[in-house]
Amino acid sequence: MIVAVDAKSLQDIGPWPWNRATQAELIAKVGLDHPKAMAYDFLVTSPGAQGEDEAFRDAMLTAPTYLGTHRNPAHTERPWITYDPFPLAAKAAAGLGPMDPDLDDQSVIRRVYLKEGRKGRLVEVAVLQMARLAGVNGNIGGAARPATSGQDPLYRSGEQLIPYLGPPGTFPRISAADILRGRTPASDISNKFVLIGPTAPSLPDLYLTPASSKSPMQNIEIQANILDSILDGIRVYSTSRLVEFLISTALIGILLLALVRLGPRENLWLSAGLVVIPLAICVLGVALRWFWVPPSPYLTTLVIIVPYWGWRRLNAASVYFAREIRALEAESGVDALGTRRLPVGGDVVLQQMTLLEDAKRRISDLRQFVDDMLANFPDPVLVVDRQGRVARVNAAAEDLARDLQASVVAGAPVTDLLNLIGDGGGDASWPPPDNANREGEVPIVRAGSENRAFELRFTPTRDASGEASGWIVHLADVTPLVSAMRQREEALQLLSHDMRSPQAAIIAILDNPEFKKTPPGLRERIEGQARRTLELADSFVRLAQAESAQYDFQPIDLTLIVHDATDAVWPLASSADVRVVFEPDEAEYVVCADRRLLTRALINLLDNAVKFSPKGKIVSCRLSKDSLDGVEAVTCEIADSAGGMAQAQLAELFHRFATSREDVSGSQGVGLGLALVHTVVTRHNGRIRCESAEGEGTVFTVTLPIHQDVGAEAPTSAAA
Repeated sequence: MIVAVDAKSLQDIGPWPWNRATQAELIAKVGLDHPKAMAYDFLVTSPGAQGEDEAFRDAMLTAPTYLGTHRNPAHTERPWITYDPFPLAAKAAAGLGPMDPDLDDQSVIRRVYLKEGRKGRLVEVAVLQMARLAGVNGNIGGAARPATSGQDPLYRSGEQLIPYLGPPGTFPRISAADILRGRTPASDISNKFVLIGPTAPSLPDLYLTPASSKSPMQNIEIQANILDSILDGIRVYSTSRLVEFLISTALIGILLLALVRLGPRENLWLSAGLVVIPLAICVLGVALRWFWVPPSPYLTTLVIIVPYWGWRRLNAASVYFAREIRALEAESGVDALGTRRLPVGGDVVLQQMTLLEDAKRRISDLRQFVDDMLANFPDPVLVVDRQGRVARVNAAAEDLARDLQASVVAGAPVTDLLNLIGDGGGDASWPPPDNANREGEVPIVRAGSENRAFELRFTPTRDASGEASGWIVHLADVTPLVSAMRQREEALQLLSHDMRSPQAAIIAILDNPEFKKTPPGLRERIEGQARRTLELADSFVRLAQAESAQYDFQPIDLTLIVHDATDAVWPLASSADVRVVFEPDEAEYVVCADRRLLTRALINLLDNAVKFSPKGKIVSCRLSKDSLDGVEAVTCEIADSAGGMAQAQLAELFHRFATSREDVSGSQGVGLGLALVHTVVTRHNGRIRCESAEGEGTVFTVTLPIHQDVGAEAPTSAAA
C-alpha cells in the first residue's frame, strides 16, 4: 500500500514541508493499524522543534519503520555524499537504506542496484531490508563495481531490471489526508507493506520509466515495484552489451542477406518473423532464465532498414524501367513494334508499368511478325544454338525432315538433318566454317522420290550484348540452278569436245595432198572459218570456267604472274615484231589469287595489245602501289600504241561478243577475251578499267587488293 502525500493532502493539511509533528502523527496513525513494515521516503536530516523529534521517534516505534538515505546523483562528477536522518530517527529506525532511483543514459529508470555504499561497506536498499521481514533470505548481490571515480568512489552491486507491473497508479494508494483525518479503516493497512512518500505533481520526485512513457512515475511507486519483485522472487538481469550486439547483428545480418537474395513476398514474411524472434527471445529469456535481452536496438534498426530498403528497391526498379523502356524505344522503334499506347493518369510507377506492358505487347507483335516471316519462307530454315540444338524451324524445314525421316523437334541436334544432306552423308557441314556468314558447301540430298539440291548458308545470331548466341541455317533450294549448271556443263562438253573435233578434222583434211588442187582462196577461207570456230569454242569454255569454277586462292607475288603472262605471249610478239617490256622493281606485291586464271586474264590483255599493235611498237607492263576502297592495293598497267578506240566502244568493252578493233591483219577477235578478264578480276575482288584515245593508244589498268598476312580473308569463290 502507498500512503501518498498527494495534491489532496497538500490542500487539506497545508503545503509541504509539513512540520515534524504532523509527519510523526501520520507515521503513528499508519503504525497503529499494524502494517508489516513502513518505509518513509522523505528527508529528515535536520532536528525539529522541541519535542517533535521525540514524537517522531515514538511514532516510528509503532511498527518497523525504514528510512531512506539519499545522496547526490551517482553520474555527476562531484564526490558523492549521503543525507542521513537525524540521530533519534536513525536510532529508532528498523533499517536505513538507499531509496534513490538510478537514471540511465536516456534519463529513464530501468534498473536498480540492491546494494551500494563504500567499498567493503555496502548497504542494502530500504525495500530489500523490508522484504527480509517476509522471509526473503540469501545474498542478493554480486561483484561490487565502482559507479563514480575519485578517492572515495561509490560502489554498487546486485544489478537487476525493474519488472514494472504497469503504468503509474497500478499499486493501491491512500491519501495521507485521509489517514490524518481518520477516514481510512485499519483493514486497508493491516498486515501490508506501506510506503509513505510524495505523489503530488508539485513535489519534484517524478521520473520516466518504461511503463510511464506518457506520464512520469513517482519514486515511491518505483520503490513499490522493486519491493513487489523482490517479494515475488522475480529478478530480471540484463544481458551484457556484447551479447546484445551479437544477437542484434546476427538478426540484422539475416535480414540484409534475405533482402538481397529473396523476393518481396518472402521478405515480408521474413521481416514479420524477425520481429517476433527478438520479442520471443525477450519473453523466453525472462520466463526461463530471468534474463532480459532488449529488442529495441534491433527493432529500431529494422524499422529504419526495411522501409529504406523498400524505397531503394522501388526507386531502383522505377529508374530501371524508365531506362530500359527508353532503350527499347530507341533500339526497336515504334514502327517495328506497332502503335504505342501512352499511359493516362496514375502515379509514376503505374505509368511505367503501363509502358512496360505496352512494350511487352509490341515485342510479342514483333515476335509474331518474325514467326510469320519464318513460316512463310519458301526454303527450309532452322534456328539453332551454339551447340547445334534446334530451337525453331519453319514449315519447309519440317516437310524436308519428314521426307528424310529426320527429327527437327526443339532440342534435337541439327546434325540429324545435315548428316542426310550430301551423297556420302557424314557431318562435314557442321560445325559451320570460321567465315560462317559465307555460303557453305552445295551438297545434293535425296528428298522423296526426286533429287534436290541445297546450298547450306550459315548466318550467326547474336544477343543484345553482341555475344554469339547461335546460327540460322538456311537450306537454299538450288535445284533449278544445279540443273542449269548441269546443262551448262553438257554444253561446254559439246563445245570443248564434240564441236572441236570436227573443226580440227577439217583443218587436218585441208592439209591432205588431195586438197592441194583446191583453189587457194577457197581453201584459206575454209581453214580460217574452222580456226575461228575452234577459237570461239576455246574462248567460251575458258569464260565459262572462269565464271563457275571454284577458285584456288593462294598468296602469290603478282610479279611472278606478270612474268608468266609475258613469257606466254613472247612467241606471238616475236612473230608480230612487237616488243613486250616489263621491268619490275624490287618491291613485292603479294595478292591472294588463283594463279592459273589470273595469268590467263593478263595473257588475254597482253595478247590483244600485241595483236592490235603495228610492227616495231612496244607494249609496256608496269606494277605500282595503289589503294582500292580504302585498302592497300597493287595496280598492273598494260599500255599499247595501237591507235586507240572510240569512246562508244569503251561502254560495251567487257560485254560478251563485244569487238573493240581489228588486229593488224584486218581480222577481229571473237569478243570473249575481255569478258573473261573482267570476270576473273571481279572474282578477285579487284577492278579493271580502260582508258583509250583514238590515234594514240590504250591502257588497261587492273587493280587488286594486297594480301594481308594476319586476319586476311580470301576473295569469295561464288560465281560473279
